[in-house]
Amino acid sequence: MANENAGKLDELAKLATDFVTKQKGLWDHAAWTDFLSNVRAKGFDITGEMQSSLGELLEAMKRFYSAAASTESMEKAMRAVVQDSVSFVKQHKGVWGHSDWEDFVKTVRQNTQAVSEGTTSYLGGVLESMKVFYALSPVAVVQKRVSAARAKASAALAAEKKEEIKPPLATAPAESKAPAKPLSKSVEKKDDLTAIGGIGPALAKKLNAAGISSYAQLAALSDEDIQRLETDVIRFSGRIKRDDWVGQAKKLSGNP
Repeated sequence: MANENAGKLDELAKLATDFVTKQKGLWDHAAWTDFLSNVRAKGFDITGEMQSSLGELLEAMKRFYSAAASTESMEKAMRAVVQDSVSFVKQHKGVWGHSDWEDFVKTVRQNTQAVSEGTTSYLGGVLESMKVFYALSPVAVVQKRVSAARAKASAALAAEKKEEIKPPLATAPAESKAPAKPLSKSVEKKDDLTAIGGIGPALAKKLNAAGISSYAQLAALSDEDIQRLETDVIRFSGRIKRDDWVGQAKKLSGNP
C-alpha cells in the first residue's frame, strides 16, 4: 500500500509537470478546469483542500518555470526539478530542516543548470507546495494517526502512573508561573498574507490559526518569534528570513 501511495504522488507530480510545460507557464481558468478533469480521470479524489493544494503547486511550478525560462531544454530541467522535489519530500516524510534544504539545492544544481541564485527561492516554493500535498496523501494521514495513537497511549500511561503516586497530606502552595508569552497579539485587522512572496493559501491558514493575520504582525517578528513560527507552525527552518517575510510585510504595511 505504501508503494502504491508513493506511486500516486509521482503520477500526480508528472501530471502537473506535463501541464505546466505544455502551457509554457501560462494558462486560463478553462485550462485549469481541464487539468482537474484529467486528474480526476486518473482516479484521484479531488476534494476542496486537495484542489487548493494542487492550485498552489501549479502556481509554484509556474513561478519557477518563468524564472528559469532562459535555460536550455527547459522542459527537461523542469521535470528533473519536480522529480528531485518528490523524492526529497517522500524521503523526509514532509519534514526537514535548513541543512536538509541546502543539501537539496546542491543536489538539484548538480542535476540541472536551471537552478541559480536567482531561482532558488522559486525552487523553495515548488518544494513547499509539494510538502503541503504530501501532507494530504494517504501515507501522511496514516502516519499522523499512528503518531496520535502513540501519543494518546503515552498520555494514558503517564496518567495511570500519576494516579499511583499519593500526594502528601499537606503541600506548600504552588509557585505561580507567568503565562507563556503569546507569539503575537491578536488584532482586528486581517490582511491578505498570500500577497507576501513565499506564503500560499494553505500556509496563510496556518499562520491565521497561530494568531498571525496582518502585515504589521509579520513586520514586527523578532528572531525568537521567527524561530517559534518555523518550529511550531510552518515546519521549515530558515524560510522566513530566506524569503524576507519581515521586509515584505513592512513594505505592504506602509512602514518600511
